[in-house]
Amino acid sequence: MEQKGNSNSQFGIRFWIISAALIVVIAGMKEAAGLITPFFLALFITAIFYSPFKWLKDKGMHTAFALAIVIFGIALITFTIFALIGASVASFTGKIPFYESRFTMYWSGINDFLKENNFVEMEMALTEYVNPGVIMKLVGNVFSSFGNIMSNFLIILLIVIFMLLEISIFERKILLINKNSLSRVSKIVQNINSYFGTKALTSLATGILVAISLAIIGIDFPLLWGFLAFLLNFIPNIGSILASIPAILLGLIQFGFPSAMVTTGVFLLINIIIGNVIEPRLMGRNLGLSPLIVFVSLIFWGWTLGTIGMLLATPLTMAIKIVFDNMEQTKHLGLLMGDESSIANFKKTS
Repeated sequence: MEQKGNSNSQFGIRFWIISAALIVVIAGMKEAAGLITPFFLALFITAIFYSPFKWLKDKGMHTAFALAIVIFGIALITFTIFALIGASVASFTGKIPFYESRFTMYWSGINDFLKENNFVEMEMALTEYVNPGVIMKLVGNVFSSFGNIMSNFLIILLIVIFMLLEISIFERKILLINKNSLSRVSKIVQNINSYFGTKALTSLATGILVAISLAIIGIDFPLLWGFLAFLLNFIPNIGSILASIPAILLGLIQFGFPSAMVTTGVFLLINIIIGNVIEPRLMGRNLGLSPLIVFVSLIFWGWTLGTIGMLLATPLTMAIKIVFDNMEQTKHLGLLMGDESSIANFKKTS
């Protein structure tokens, strides 16, 4: 009885020590967000571009040449993106008041029509509850925050270089330390690499299709909404919904209700094809996150690291889940973080 009491006491002490340590770590991360955010962004970029780096090395290319090609590719893609959307961001930010006034006029017309035909008895003040100006400003803040972070592009690129070099020799270090751990570490790296590589490709496809479709419809700034769709596609379940809202509002403001419906249909079609058909076949259904975990991670990482934290929330959480899934001691935590498909996968591996 006394031994059981001591065991419970030790568990309680351990729990409070771990909780206190987590609070200190989280508080430290929030205070050092300006330093940590570029590091996490570099980690995210490394996870995406490790596949081509490893592929070049497997083809017999020297590490230095493979690294130079990958780094040149990262720089070229980054500068191309900002050259394409940089002017659009400035123009869009300047037109936010115009869009807000157009929406107010449009909704006033709908209110008058409903009142004249006795559909409503009093004016529906929708703008008090749905203010497109707030939504548009929020989108502008996302682009501005991303631009501010990428102003440290040289630092991020240096971190990526060192991370790629470190990963290339990490397995050899693990082999020297503990041979039994090598297969587990290799599996973790392979799963993270597979997830981020596949997600980047499907997100890129989503962004390109959205930009082309919106350009055909005639929505303003299609490149911006394509880029936003690319970024938010890394957030499962709700990312595609959030990405569609600004474009649908613009369709409503520019051309009226039919255009908004067509824009909604375009987003639905693209996300059904890529999100529900192509993506699960490429990466497997065992890499899903619980919708609750996705939502909580958005709040937590957004509060800790700001707007960019919300964009990196799901990739960071998914990386944690992959590590948990491949560790015998934490498999159950990985199951709790997963979606419904994780249950079947857990039964197979147990």
